[in-house]
Amino acid sequence: MSRTVLIADDHPICLLGMKTLLNQRKDIYHIVHESMSSDDMMSKLACSPVDIIITDLCMPSTQFPDGLTMVRKLVRDHPHSLIVVVTMITNTGLHELLRGYGVKVLTKNVMLNELLNILNRSLRATSTTVKMCTALTQREIEVVRLLLSGMTVSGISKLLNRTKQTISSQKKSAMNKLGAANDFELFKCAQLAGLGTALVT
Repeated sequence: MSRTVLIADDHPICLLGMKTLLNQRKDIYHIVHESMSSDDMMSKLACSPVDIIITDLCMPSTQFPDGLTMVRKLVRDHPHSLIVVVTMITNTGLHELLRGYGVKVLTKNVMLNELLNILNRSLRATSTTVKMCTALTQREIEVVRLLLSGMTVSGISKLLNRTKQTISSQKKSAMNKLGAANDFELFKCAQLAGLGTALVT
């Protein structure tokens, strides 16, 4: 099954490069949207979400003061999409900050060599995560979904009429089954598996 893709960059040559690269694997990647501004990208995604979003970090916009604000909105509004940010900026601190939002990051000087590799690895990881989620019990899934909604262990305990120790144990069991080392990894795994939406502020 092919994955729908949006590509966005305000430099026509970079946009053409992404398009040419993805068209080599039309059996997997189907480009449905192209944008040259953040505003146009958001408008198209609002009407027709996609499986994969590949976007430049810095593009013209009337909505976003900077690329980080744009990325946060993408993550918040499209939690089930694989998001890849491409940029000319090589600052490792910025890259780590972006990865902290759960997106993939590529510098443009290696994009042509690495884009397909990073997409293929990410899709394989998503497939594995979905399979791992089938190992969760219904009660573990229930707890994870409530955690994703923003509830605390104490709040879930009161809502479900279970002890806090039981809720904590079910959360820990879910994390172990998904290979999640912390809450962020748990939430990301759950999002990839379609269990719910975690808010990014």
